Amino acid sequence: MMDSTEKFWVACWGMVLAFLISLLVCVTIISLDKRDKWEKAVSNGADPMVASCALYSAETSGETAICTILAQNRK
Repeated sequence: MMDSTEKFWVACWGMVLAFLISLLVCVTIISLDKRDKWEKAVSNGADPMVASCALYSAETSGETAICTILAQNRK
């Protein structure tokens, strides 16, 4: 038989697990949506690099420089 302290910790870990699973599902859905938008843009004739810059944030200084150069060339 479980006492109240054990029930509390089981409930806490259950809530943590449910949160992590929900977070994983949300991140996966967002990622698939961005990939679908990228594929549609490229199939409609967009430059793949420009589409990537528009959909994904640049995480390194090199990516930021590439996106800046691409944006300047679009003018």
